[in-house]
Amino acid sequence: MRGIVFDGGRLQLTDALTVRDPGPGEVKVRVLRSGICHSDLNMVDSGMIRTPIVLGHEAAGEVMALGPGVTDFAVGDRVMVGTQTPCGECRECARGAPANCDVTWGMVAPQPFEWDGRPTYSFSNVSSFAGEIVAKTGQLFRTGDLPPEQAALIGCAVSTGYAAARTLGQVGAGDRVVVIGVGGIGVNAIAGAALAGAEVLAVDLNLAKEQAARDAGATDFLLATRAMDAEGLATALRDAFDPIDVAIECSGAGVAAEASILATKRGGRVVLIGQSGAGARASFDLNGLTMGKEIVARLNGGARPAEDYPTLIALAQDRRIDLGRQVTQVWPLAEFEAAIAALHSGAVTRAVLDHTA
Repeated sequence: MRGIVFDGGRLQLTDALTVRDPGPGEVKVRVLRSGICHSDLNMVDSGMIRTPIVLGHEAAGEVMALGPGVTDFAVGDRVMVGTQTPCGECRECARGAPANCDVTWGMVAPQPFEWDGRPTYSFSNVSSFAGEIVAKTGQLFRTGDLPPEQAALIGCAVSTGYAAARTLGQVGAGDRVVVIGVGGIGVNAIAGAALAGAEVLAVDLNLAKEQAARDAGATDFLLATRAMDAEGLATALRDAFDPIDVAIECSGAGVAAEASILATKRGGRVVLIGQSGAGARASFDLNGLTMGKEIVARLNGGARPAEDYPTLIALAQDRRIDLGRQVTQVWPLAEFEAAIAALHSGAVTRAVLDHTA
């Protein structure tokens, strides 16, 4: 089958990729669409992963084969594939913290693939850059008639942003919320906050992102500049939107993280979910914490797959979260380099690869 493999030096398209058959409790999925996330690109740059590996963790497709004993899915079912789906049995899951699951925390899973006969790793238990993948039934959620290019985004960008607002940010009606970074995660943090009844100030370096922010539910927009330091950005935030109950930092920039902490009101909450490059650092005044400010950060925004994925599928089907607007462009798999370049440039909200083209 076709897929994109990272060999430690570069990403490359190959036809020499195979995946094992599904085992008990597993399903083989034909991937129709795959989102591209900054997390995938960070893995390429970080040197933190074992190779060769198939990256990608936003997948939608159709069931093509069932493992022994699987009865809750049928061949042909349209599904999305969740990332980091908790096992439900370990100590952390039993304590009500599925986002900290001991079993699925590792971003690099076993080696279900072979590439030219070489055992090849999976990423985040998904590997959506492959044309076929094997997933546990607990990772799969039926998507009905939701277009696959939209359904694919729910596994990371949509659920991460939404949960950052609703679960980590605890955003409620009447809150004043700042979201920094209007990318794939940021627009969904905006949507989650807006659906909760909050006023939302969206912040980005790119004026072209204002429309996407307002489409998602932002009531206000602030154009930041690279010349701003943390104090300058915090002042601009307060001048535009004081008081700030919740700040959700989605850009991964240290300056933005520091500014979020400075600008949030006494007793406010700061949510840090932006993806940073290797070695990224931020600093802040510890005295801010004595004012009751809370700083929270968690992989996937603290999303709860069993609850959040079905909710988000329904919201997308009803267009209360309009995922069609978020898909800026769909590229054929062979044009993955162009899609990655567009994502790097900031020209797109979300880039999607088409495995069928």
